Amino acid sequence: MSDVRSGPMSGIRILDLSQVVAGPLATQMLAEQGADVIKIEPPEGELLRLGLRHGYPPLFANDNRGKRCVAVDTKQSEGRDLVLQLARDADVFMENFRPGVSERLGLGEAAVRAVAPDIVYVSVTGFGPTGPYADRACLDPVIQGITGMVHGQTSRDLPFPDLIRTLVADKTTAYTAAQAISAALFARERGAGGQHIEIAMLDAVLAWFWPDGMSDFTLPDDPAPGRRASDNYRLTDTADGQIIYYLASTDQICGMWRALGRDDMLDDDRYNHIGLGRDPEALALVGATIVEEIGALATADIIERLAREGVPAGPIHQRADVLTDPQVVHNGLVVEWEHADLGLVRQIRPPVDFHGTPTTMLHQVEDVGASTRAVLRDQGLDDAAIDGLIARGVIRET
Repeated sequence: MSDVRSGPMSGIRILDLSQVVAGPLATQMLAEQGADVIKIEPPEGELLRLGLRHGYPPLFANDNRGKRCVAVDTKQSEGRDLVLQLARDADVFMENFRPGVSERLGLGEAAVRAVAPDIVYVSVTGFGPTGPYADRACLDPVIQGITGMVHGQTSRDLPFPDLIRTLVADKTTAYTAAQAISAALFARERGAGGQHIEIAMLDAVLAWFWPDGMSDFTLPDDPAPGRRASDNYRLTDTADGQIIYYLASTDQICGMWRALGRDDMLDDDRYNHIGLGRDPEALALVGATIVEEIGALATADIIERLAREGVPAGPIHQRADVLTDPQVVHNGLVVEWEHADLGLVRQIRPPVDFHGTPTTMLHQVEDVGASTRAVLRDQGLDDAAIDGLIARGVIRET
C-alpha cells in the first residue's frame, strides 16, 4: 500500500535507485510535492553515506529527505526480483548508473517495463548513453569545464577562470529531471502511456547555461554580438562590506545618482542614460564615480538609498548571514527540526507554495534499510520470508 502524502504528487510512487545528487535531489523534490519515494540502495548504503558518521552526511540529508529507505543487494537474483516486484506498483523508476549497468543488473528499461508497462523509466547519465564520452566517469566540475561555465566566470576584475563553488551541474540536472518526470506523468494521464526519459548532465547544464552564458555565440553571423548581461556584474566595496547592484535602465541609472546625491551627474546627458555602453570614456567615469561614492557609505545605508530609488541592489552576505537575512526569515525558508541520531537539523523548506494542493515538509531522513521490512510487508512478504532474505544478505534492515 502506498505511503499517501499531501501535495500535487500525492498517489505517485517512485522507485529511486539513483545515488549522490543529480537523481536523489530530483526525487526529493517530488517527495516534497507528495510522491511516495522508495529509495533502493545497496546494503552498505549509497556512495554519500560511506565512511561518514551515522550514515547521514549533510549532503545526503539534503537530497533524501522524506524518502523510505530500503536496502537491497541488486547483484543477487533475489534482490533484482524484489526490485522488479516493487516496480509493479511504481509510477516512476529512476536510475543514474553508467550506461549499460542497469541492463547488466537485469533492471534495464525492458526488464522493468515487462512488469510495469506504463512506468516512466528515467536514466540520468553524465554524457549520454552513447558517444565518445559515454563510458567516462563524470562529476560536477568536469561538466562545468566542458560546458564553458568555468570560462564564463571570468570578469574585468578577475580575468581568470574559476569553478562555481556549488554542485551546479548536479542540481541543474536534478531540476531538469524533476520537470521532465512531471511532464511525462502528465502525458501518461492524457493517454500517452509510459516512456523512457534520458537526461545527460552535459545536455541539461549546457541548456541551462546557454540563454545568457552563450548569448554572444547565438547569432554567428552578427558582426558585433555584444556582451553577455553577466559581463556587467561587479562587486562594489562599501565602507564596511560589499554590495552588488545592477543598472539595467535609464531610470535605474538616474536612481543611482539620486541615491548618491550626485545631481551634477543626474543632470548631465552624458551620464544619465542606458546608452552609456556606447561611450567607453563616459562609462569608465560613471563606474569610477559610483565606486568612489559607494566606498564611503555603510552597506545598510547605500542599500536603503538604492531601494528607495528602485535600483536593484543587495549585500554580499557571508553564508552564515543568510540565516538571519530579514527576507529569508520572513519567508520562513530555513527550518529546524530534531533528528533521532543527528540532533538538530537545519534545512531549507520546499520553495514552492501550492495553494490548491498544499504540501507538508517531511522531517524524515532514514538510515540504510530503515523501511525495508515495512515496504516488503506491503508487498505481501511475511516476517519469516523477510528474515530469510536478511540471513542470505539479499536485504538489510536497520
